[in-house]
Amino acid sequence: MDAIMSEYTVPQEFIELTEVEGISISDGLRYCGSIRDFERFLESFYLDIDTKASELEASYRRGDISYFTIKVHALKSTAKVIGATQLSEMALALETAGKAGNITFIDEEIDACLILLKSYRVRLNKYMMEVHKQKKDKKVISEDELIEAFAALREIVPTLDSDAVEMILEELDHYQLPEEAQQEIDEINRLLHQYDWDRLEELLGVRAVV
Repeated sequence: MDAIMSEYTVPQEFIELTEVEGISISDGLRYCGSIRDFERFLESFYLDIDTKASELEASYRRGDISYFTIKVHALKSTAKVIGATQLSEMALALETAGKAGNITFIDEEIDACLILLKSYRVRLNKYMMEVHKQKKDKKVISEDELIEAFAALREIVPTLDSDAVEMILEELDHYQLPEEAQQEIDEINRLLHQYDWDRLEELLGVRAVV
């Protein structure tokens, strides 16, 4: 582990991820800001691999370079966030070529980028299957516990106490949540690490303390 990694308490399951070629955990944690966000972005990347590859290939084949450039820009950003540096750099080169109308470069490099992108399906499969198993093994949260957690968030968010909000989110992470509640918690977590307190208050329906 490098110096960056030492700043975080890395979950045991990340040890297996260190063996995945083309993923830098330390970069991912640095860009995401938290272990939870890194896990969330990594899972989203993994689930969207086929869709991203299809969109890139389809837009390239039909000659829609404008749309292709938009999609390769998104891939560049997503890959960077999870520490997939080589993929991010390849996407950046294609984005630059798209903006410049350099079709020759795109013709030469698109296949290599798609091959690398699709390879992450295999590279990350074992790790993601373990993550899925761990989620299934979590205790299902009761309705009362969920209500209590959201009530605590509504009380704490107006005080702008990020540590206290983080503690509640960490506690909820030990449970299986209903899909709608999990989506809301994911959004709360995202807004927290952007320090977007106004949006957090709006989401939870509270008013900031003056």
